[in-house]
Amino acid sequence: MLIISDNLNVSRRRVLTAVEERDGASIRQLALEIAAAGADVIDVNIGNITAHPEALLPWLVDEIQAVADVQLSLDAHTAEAIIAGAERAARKPILNAYYVQSATPGDVLAKLVPYAVEHGLEIILPLLEGGEPPLDPTERAARADDLIRRVTDAGLSQDHIYLDPVVYHLGGGDAQAHAAAVLETLRLLPLMYEPPVKTVVGANYLSLGSPAGLRSPLSRVFMAMAAANGLDAVMVDVMDREVVRDVRLIRALRNESLYSVSDAELK
Repeated sequence: MLIISDNLNVSRRRVLTAVEERDGASIRQLALEIAAAGADVIDVNIGNITAHPEALLPWLVDEIQAVADVQLSLDAHTAEAIIAGAERAARKPILNAYYVQSATPGDVLAKLVPYAVEHGLEIILPLLEGGEPPLDPTERAARADDLIRRVTDAGLSQDHIYLDPVVYHLGGGDAQAHAAAVLETLRLLPLMYEPPVKTVVGANYLSLGSPAGLRSPLSRVFMAMAAANGLDAVMVDVMDREVVRDVRLIRALRNESLYSVSDAELK
């Protein structure tokens, strides 16, 4: 199971301040900390920033790559910004279509998917269309099926796709039902495709707004339940040592790595 760090996200005050001040030293230091914590991928997320995103994302890519040799996932609200960032990436990045799918869904098929096909890139596709995913897991899976058909018709290989069933924080309306629907959707998706598509969830989003002492336990329990349903990649706070320890144990217990007692240690 792939560990995607959600720590370089402008929703975090430290990152937003560094971005606003173009403080490259702070970005480089954070990138070093993320890589040392065990991230396989850094999600570089500038969210809905509208001031020159096509320049901002490449700048972040350059700063991160100056100190860390880690694969990047690129997320912005315009396809142009994601593509500009991808052009600067030394290693093949993952294109994260979350904000584009929310803001201008037509650009996913018109711009991001063709770019991914041309360059052999993986892409994260959220099951968002016209607001939020349905509560019914079978409807969620049907939406996934329609999305898979459209992007594969456009030439994208199924093994280059990560589907994101979209996790909502527990304080939101119908949040518990959404969490259960995500888990059931994860169980259904591997049964629907050959070769199977991959799946990703933002486990840490479940606990947004929860008391600080509950954030880690909520994320870790949900992550373990998702892993039992075949999850391929998880977006987490890699500064939480218990989360990263649990991923090591999940990998071992799914026979994806050779178990060692050190896997159970907090590092």
